[in-house]
Amino acid sequence: MLDAIMFLSGTMVMVLEMVGARLLAPHLGTSVIVWTSLIGVVLASLSAGYWLGGRLADRTLSRRTLSRILAGAALSVLAVALAHGRVVGWVAGGLDSLYLAAVVAAVLLFAVPGVLCGMVSPYVVRLALSDMDTSGAVVGRLYAVSTTGSILGTFLGGMVLVSWFGSTLILHGVAACLLGASLLAHPRAPLARLALLAGVGALAWASHAYAAFAERYYGVRVTETPYNHIRVYDATQAGRPLRLLATDPGRYQSAAYPDDMAELALPYTRFYALGPALVPGARRVLMLGGGGYSVPKWLLSGRAGLNAETLRVDVVELDPGMTGVARRHFGLADDARLRIFHEDARAFLNRRAQAQAALGAGSAGAVAAADASTTGREDETGRYDLIFTDIFNSYYSVPFHVGTVEAARRMRALLADDGAVVMNIISAAGGEDGRLFRAIRAAFAASFADVRVYAVATADSVDYVQNLMLVARPVTGLSETPAAALPPEVREMLAHRLELPASGAVPPLTDEFAPVERYALGLVRWR
Repeated sequence: MLDAIMFLSGTMVMVLEMVGARLLAPHLGTSVIVWTSLIGVVLASLSAGYWLGGRLADRTLSRRTLSRILAGAALSVLAVALAHGRVVGWVAGGLDSLYLAAVVAAVLLFAVPGVLCGMVSPYVVRLALSDMDTSGAVVGRLYAVSTTGSILGTFLGGMVLVSWFGSTLILHGVAACLLGASLLAHPRAPLARLALLAGVGALAWASHAYAAFAERYYGVRVTETPYNHIRVYDATQAGRPLRLLATDPGRYQSAAYPDDMAELALPYTRFYALGPALVPGARRVLMLGGGGYSVPKWLLSGRAGLNAETLRVDVVELDPGMTGVARRHFGLADDARLRIFHEDARAFLNRRAQAQAALGAGSAGAVAAADASTTGREDETGRYDLIFTDIFNSYYSVPFHVGTVEAARRMRALLADDGAVVMNIISAAGGEDGRLFRAIRAAFAASFADVRVYAVATADSVDYVQNLMLVARPVTGLSETPAAALPPEVREMLAHRLELPASGAVPPLTDEFAPVERYALGLVRWR
């Protein structure tokens, strides 16, 4: 029984830690700062628990006490399940520093469960020791069992549970398992713990029922995936219904009009019209980042000014769950002109650039074979006329590896000589808040001769944090649609061009060194 208790305890600690990131994400994001705070607080709590558990075992050693420790851990997890939203929301609203807010939130939620779970290991070890001649083997076996449980909990929590269950329901499951371990430790007088276990089950059912009620009453649909905590909700814009998708706190990442899903609803997405203006004959488009698939739907609808019948659009979206949300709530439909790759954007760029290089060296069909291995369908070989990038949709979690010198080099390899890259970046252009943008711009300037910047909100101030559209072309002096032939809204976008110095003090991002958290931290505005 003691081995089973160690195994369960180790498993539940890691499940709790993995789901902890999901509890913090809606209010604090998923940056490395949040993960660092969570891991640090859990490790500190476990360390304190090891010390307290060892001291307690030397003073009072009984299975009843072990049972009470496990029941206390279950109660503390249950408290987290009931209060996590309000606690993290209160912390995020009251503290201006992301560093401090992440640490405080992690302490308030996970310090007590971490300490109590940490107390289990030394207490179980002390109970199991009956012969000093075999104490080493006993301690080694128990810690091996506990670590095996932690390994299972890591994979179970990160790859299975968060994909199938809500965070609160997972917490109820953790509390139930810890109560089960408490019953294993001391089966006698089980009524109180059985009643508590029944209460946990009732709360889990009530939580699920309330979530369903909230979805119907408030219109908020929550989807948990291995990569995101996705919230879809309805609002109005100038009296017109609007559907929003959010993955990070404080802003939404995608939007659509329910009465016309192909119309671009967000101002920055409309700036992707710069691509067709610069490359009016574009036939092949690569979109890095799907989200609500607003831009791909707009392209395929024929509103971009390109020949929709011959257009081919490839979308690289890391999260299959995000694509599922787009299908259910944002009007994404199957289309022979659209291909979707569920993989990391940088991995896609690396694979395709390598295949393109092999093709240039005489290995005909390498690109098609590479695509077939992913999608089961062969594709024409060749480069893209336009590459749109929309994965820098938050400064809480910056995917730096698509803004480095090496990533820009791979985009250049996949781009036609008269093509263009259009990338959305949330940043200022100048000052301290512009360091992230300038580092990415410098990275693209190393591979592209013509790098332009357009401000979505205002071109009057380089210090204003906003959506900036970086447009990179392989050579200068390429032909583009005459301004007089462009729609008025596109001419207005072109007027938002920022004239910036060719270089700055911020070095380009590289795969080796990309301090995006330091650059982006000042962009976070809590209030």
